[in-house]
Amino acid sequence: MRGAERMERGVAGPLPCLRTGSGKPLLFIGGLSPEAGVDATGTEWMVGSLLGPFAKRREVVFVNRRPGLPRGMTMAGMAAEHAEAIHALGGGGAVDVAGISTGGSIAQQLAADFPDVVDRLLLLCTACRLGPEGKALQRRVAARVRAGALRQAAAVMAAGLVPPGRGQTVAGALGHLAGPRLLAGGDDMADMATTIEAEDAFDLADCPRITAPTLILAGGDDRFYSPELFAETARLIPGSRLRVFEGRGHVTVSRHPEWAGEIERFLAG
Repeated sequence: MRGAERMERGVAGPLPCLRTGSGKPLLFIGGLSPEAGVDATGTEWMVGSLLGPFAKRREVVFVNRRPGLPRGMTMAGMAAEHAEAIHALGGGGAVDVAGISTGGSIAQQLAADFPDVVDRLLLLCTACRLGPEGKALQRRVAARVRAGALRQAAAVMAAGLVPPGRGQTVAGALGHLAGPRLLAGGDDMADMATTIEAEDAFDLADCPRITAPTLILAGGDDRFYSPELFAETARLIPGSRLRVFEGRGHVTVSRHPEWAGEIERFLAG
């Protein structure tokens, strides 16, 4: 899939969305990328590349948040809006849901609070709650966004995506240079900070039990979530299956040669 050329902008209930592929709909909840449909350099291409394994036999509806989130919005409030988005897809029933990173936190809250709209659940690079390092990194990003220091926010975020000892300084420098082009800026960045602050308080242990069949895919060197948290997530979701790709980080895990196959087999049932 070549990404942006096959993406169509639209809305799903209260949420802006990007659509690609054809077939039974699947809701994909993105991470802390710019709001779906916002024109930021490379965003649609990156989204399209990520959705490749999903769009082979599905219409994938990519969402992450709506504009104008009130400060203090909770994961529960975001989950309710994503449930509205599923109802707006028009199928009248449950759909498969995938969530990556922060989107995985929203997906967990959605599956716990609205089991009638989630058929199967795919959790990518996410866990039952942020680890201490992940919380600290995201708080630093949110604080810089609130202060209007977008280049610094981009630098912290870029460095945080790289496993320790594998070029964090270089990644941070590139994020600082490219920040204004990679991030949408303005109100969307404030909404991203609100989303970070909502995830900071999220813990699956405080939610109703998830009953949807669930696959969890993660990297063993993820700086936001530890292997212990991935294992705890699997324990909190009865019958779930966990696959940890050793030596892979928060972003690099999606390039593991077995990543796409795991996804395709799960979606094929």
